[in-house]
Amino acid sequence: MASILILGGGFGGLAAAHELRTRLPDNHEVTVVAADDHFYIGFAKLWDLVGTRPLEQGTASLSTLKQHGIRFVRTRVTAIDPSERRVDTESGSFSADFLLVALGAGSGPERFLRLRGPAHDLYDANELPQMRADLAHLDAGTLVVAILGAPYKCPPAPYEAAFLLDEHLRGRGVRDAIELVVTTPQPMTLPAAGSDISQFVAEALEDRGIERRTEHSVQAIDVETRTLSFAHGGRLQYALLLAVPQALPPQVVADSPLAGEGGWIQPNRETLLTRFERVYAAGDCTASPPPKAGIFAEAEARVAARNIAAEIDGGASDRFDGTGYCFLEFAGQRASALEGHFFAQPPEVRLAEPDTETFARKQAFETERLRDWLDVGVS
Repeated sequence: MASILILGGGFGGLAAAHELRTRLPDNHEVTVVAADDHFYIGFAKLWDLVGTRPLEQGTASLSTLKQHGIRFVRTRVTAIDPSERRVDTESGSFSADFLLVALGAGSGPERFLRLRGPAHDLYDANELPQMRADLAHLDAGTLVVAILGAPYKCPPAPYEAAFLLDEHLRGRGVRDAIELVVTTPQPMTLPAAGSDISQFVAEALEDRGIERRTEHSVQAIDVETRTLSFAHGGRLQYALLLAVPQALPPQVVADSPLAGEGGWIQPNRETLLTRFERVYAAGDCTASPPPKAGIFAEAEARVAARNIAAEIDGGASDRFDGTGYCFLEFAGQRASALEGHFFAQPPEVRLAEPDTETFARKQAFETERLRDWLDVGVS
């Protein structure tokens, strides 16, 4: 019997656990260790923010993993010893024959993590009740969606937020009194997608009267005066700030022997095997070329799981090819899919005109994973 320990209960961890459980006989043990006992698709937070649907309706408990023959341990990982394939947690130590690290990314910089007043981390689900309240009281002034650094998780999300907020404010009849601004330290909206797609997004923002400020690196946030200060010396006052944190390696990863340049894990980009025997890594905690987004974490983790299964039972191994997609939602329940090959230099990315069919595909993306991984909607 082989034991496999998966760190993380997000896209990567859940995809890998189910892939392993499908491919391996029941006598092999698959364990997921995660600090949170629930899962939701990140884009559902925006639907909650603008009143489309409560986040709770798209949230599922990891406790249902046991019904699939997957052990779930809710605890926080405090140390990783890849040479021994052992991890320390707040609930004790665990060791296994195989280790897959899929812990996602942390948030930073540290100086921006203590926002208060009408200033929030757009990606923090715990902030949603107050974000909704502040948005409901906003009837004049400047609403800023500020990207605080790169890389950040789900590159299209800040622009999705701008489109949905614009639509929400128009529905309330207050849009004419509110300036809506998106700031980014990057030279274009979506550098990984290239200049043509970035220009497409820029023009879509302009069409909705949303101001775009590129090469605006936030240096300070004064919550008392409600002012953003930028590296080039400019300032911007806000009535409501929704900040997108920079993605940083989880501290437990950065402190471990797995850490490479910048604190990220650097596995083989095709096999996801690290330099440690029988230790794999996938998703946002790695320095892999694809964007930090759930669909890529899922694809990488499935490959890692297939390779673990192949090591155990001698079956076929697999390689990740760097292809995938992200959704970009626009007003009117329309969406596009950014589809591309991110191992190419430069990346080869396509973006079709937004339509309602792709929005339905986005909805199905959520429905299928909640159903297949955590039994949501299964009677």
